Amino acid sequence: MNPTRRQYLRLGMGLGFLAACPTLSVAADASERDLAARLSWRERSLLGFGTTLWLRAGDLSADKAEAALDKSVQLLRQTESQMSLFDEHSEISRLNRASELRKPSRELLQVIALSSTISSASHGTFDITMQPLWTVWARAQAESRLPTQRELQAARARVNWQVLKHATNSLVLPKGMSLSLNGIAQGFAADALRTQMQAMGIRHAMLDTGETAVLGEAPGGVPWRFGIEDVHRPDSAPVQAATVPDGYAIATSSDAHTTFTEDRVHHHILDPRTGDSPGWWSSVTVMAKSAALADGLTKVFFMLPPSQVQQAAKRWGVAVILQDKQGRWRRFAA
Repeated sequence: MNPTRRQYLRLGMGLGFLAACPTLSVAADASERDLAARLSWRERSLLGFGTTLWLRAGDLSADKAEAALDKSVQLLRQTESQMSLFDEHSEISRLNRASELRKPSRELLQVIALSSTISSASHGTFDITMQPLWTVWARAQAESRLPTQRELQAARARVNWQVLKHATNSLVLPKGMSLSLNGIAQGFAADALRTQMQAMGIRHAMLDTGETAVLGEAPGGVPWRFGIEDVHRPDSAPVQAATVPDGYAIATSSDAHTTFTEDRVHHHILDPRTGDSPGWWSSVTVMAKSAALADGLTKVFFMLPPSQVQQAAKRWGVAVILQDKQGRWRRFAA
């Protein structure tokens, strides 16, 4: 997610995934509506993971909501110190420089384990060792050109999630390889914040760390609703929206804001099999119980042709909204 699309997150819209997922009930009785009216809402807006983050918490005690948000900011900073490439001293940055990291944090190992699971199940279409390809594209863009086939082949030779060695006491990368967790760390952070909020007794929250996890209901006792940017009409109000039930999360990846060419044919979502951007989708939104899973799967679905999306949504047990390169929208549910 990005600061531009964050404007759309603030727009409540009535359409959503629930039409496709009727088993997810969001109805509230009178007592719940009365409780919602008495909640005190507090929020934080801050920079992190190279973007703007937005956290909201509601509780009968304003002090409790404030304390939960304070703890959330602390946890976010800790997660950045482990997983953010924007922090040159983070664990992941140190691993990339030295090709080895001793005593990695438990959280970093958890993210890498989940990444490996997604990579294996998606036949390598999600790969956290993609950083060499990103570097080649970024360098070529700075020189106002496209990468050569030789450059792409050399970078692809250094992309292979299976060669990362991870154990409880170390992480080891072959020389010349590097990791990026930009495709999953923000979702992991949202999950971690939600777990911490629950442990502190917070029942209603929206945790936008670049991907978004929710608890309970939004202010006013209504479901959390998020507009999805139309990347073909970026100045228009969103015509697609997702209603996210209690305990679920939503993540979006698109070709709109981080691009290597003005026509958005080449952008930051790269297929490790080709070294270039896939050509079917402009935007992919995934809803799942885990924000980290939803975050990772947006890249997996970006690689899939339309004929394979429905089956993949069922296999992963997620709901998906996609906008294709012609601007048409499609919805699928597990």
